Amino acid sequence: MLRRVLFRLHWLFGLTAGAVLAVVGITGALMAYESELSRALNPGLLTLPAREGSPLTLPQAVVKARAAMPERAVTFVTMGTDVTQPWRVWYAWPPGQHGTGSRGELRLLDPMTGTLLPQPRGQAFFATVRLLHRTLLAGEFGKQLVGACVIGLVVMTLTGLYLRWPRRIADWRGWFTIRWSRSERIRWRDVHVVVGTITLPLYLLAALTGLYWTYDGYRAAAQRLAGQPVRVTAASALPRHTRHKSHEALDDAALTRVWNTFSSTATQVSTATVRVDAAHNGRAEIEWLPVDARHERAYNRTDIDITSGAVVRNERFVDKPALQRLLGSVLLLHTGRYFGPLGVVWMLLAASMLPAFAITGWWLYLDRRRRARASTRSRAASVSQ
Repeated sequence: MLRRVLFRLHWLFGLTAGAVLAVVGITGALMAYESELSRALNPGLLTLPAREGSPLTLPQAVVKARAAMPERAVTFVTMGTDVTQPWRVWYAWPPGQHGTGSRGELRLLDPMTGTLLPQPRGQAFFATVRLLHRTLLAGEFGKQLVGACVIGLVVMTLTGLYLRWPRRIADWRGWFTIRWSRSERIRWRDVHVVVGTITLPLYLLAALTGLYWTYDGYRAAAQRLAGQPVRVTAASALPRHTRHKSHEALDDAALTRVWNTFSSTATQVSTATVRVDAAHNGRAEIEWLPVDARHERAYNRTDIDITSGAVVRNERFVDKPALQRLLGSVLLLHTGRYFGPLGVVWMLLAASMLPAFAITGWWLYLDRRRRARASTRSRAASVSQ
């Protein structure tokens, strides 16, 4: 009875969530190599020529960015020590408009001259792919639908593992054998279950990390489990009058104090992201990546008082507890980059297989229906004779 219930649950989720998961898988596969594809499409833009001289300071960069688009507020700036890499500047969305980024509209800035660079080719395409991956281009409803289907993926992987559990668990042939010489139905079933077994850990990892951005309660529970304060992500591009009163704008003098303090206290900085449109409780928040960072999300955090220029918080990624470091790496776990280039390849292949699971699952379901109807007609014919 349990096996029958789990089997029906497995194919029910597969038939209903399969199409959505196929879209999520295809878009996820594209997103896995977004950085590499963007650099290939923009060789002279995302990699600038090496030049002599010193790059701009934070106050100088903000002045240049504000002058380039005076009608828009600068919200965040990401600066780097490698002057061949453009800096990133985010502008608040115009009134009545809100794009895909919570920080605002992303633009690139030449670190030597402060000139805004042209929009990279493919940027709009990948923005649409990300939105399709997260919301199916259907807003909050699409986001919740994707979340429900991701939960369905967890159910399918666990029920599928139970249903195909071999009698002899230590016999590897029972896990990975595809009987190519048998009937078409058996071959398709073997392909479905063997590939599902291989990709099962990757699907569980992608699903459990993907839910982190879908449900606030899930994210809060993970943060509590890791022993860190529950942080509510605020839309940085909200109009200034909608922000909390504890948020104060950083003027040029405050930016200078903040930058002077950060430059004198932080060492071996690779990149630094500064929120320049507001300071929470009088503090400027800076996330920065050291040169010897374990990975691209291993951010240190420094909070600086905008009035006195004193450091009020200095948090290093390597000093965090293991669960907090893991939680800080959730995006890399989701994409496979946490495990290096090979991890990205494996996650890419697993994501690409989701449409194949939808197709084989439907084929097996329709084949069962066809054989059931044939069996019913055969019994009816026997009774009539």
